[in-house]
Amino acid sequence: MNEIEHLERIATFYHSAEASDGVNHFHLHLRDIMIPAEGGDSALELGCGSGRWTRVLCERYAEVDTVDAAGPLVEAVVAAYQGVGASLRGHVALVEDFLAAAGRTWQHVYLSMLLEHVADPVDLLARSRRVCAADGSIFIAVPNATSIHRTLAVRAGLICAVDELSENDHRVGHRRVYTPELLARHVRDAGFTITESLPVGLKPITHGQMKALPDAVLWALCRSGDLVPNNPAYLVIKAKP
Repeated sequence: MNEIEHLERIATFYHSAEASDGVNHFHLHLRDIMIPAEGGDSALELGCGSGRWTRVLCERYAEVDTVDAAGPLVEAVVAAYQGVGASLRGHVALVEDFLAAAGRTWQHVYLSMLLEHVADPVDLLARSRRVCAADGSIFIAVPNATSIHRTLAVRAGLICAVDELSENDHRVGHRRVYTPELLARHVRDAGFTITESLPVGLKPITHGQMKALPDAVLWALCRSGDLVPNNPAYLVIKAKP
């Protein structure tokens, strides 16, 4: 299976009714705290998904470029958010190929829920560093292997190690689950200097189990990463080239 076929298989699940019925609170919270309120001049989004991040980027930046291998997704996102604020351009390509041919830099580069999917994350980060302005920053978010729910799964004997790929990880195309140490190492190996690490969210149970919780509790869990700084649901890193 080549990389395009791999991504198309993942997209089939991500945009299914089953996936859309999940808990979105954590992803929306990540988006709103990761993207600086003051925005900036230019932003590059690697992987547009359904466009939830693209919309806020367009509200906060003057210029936004979004890249995804799925042509229909890119077309839908650009059509939905063209004119929201930023000058928005969509690019249909593997992010690795786009970065290799970009020929320019952006003030801020966003990699949200991407590194766990790619074949060579250090290479992708190194390519991202080359398109990040010298005075710019990269923003990275990944699920955390040492999240409370994964740690409890090990203690319950459901998985053997916190970074073991679960059945759901395979369904969504994860190639790895990041520990804080592995993410920091990959970012530094690519030549970045980490300027901020932020623990986001407290996930005591799985997404499927959390669907029964009321919104107020879910939003409280989103804001409670500070209670478990070593075991948050997600890892967020800001780094400079």
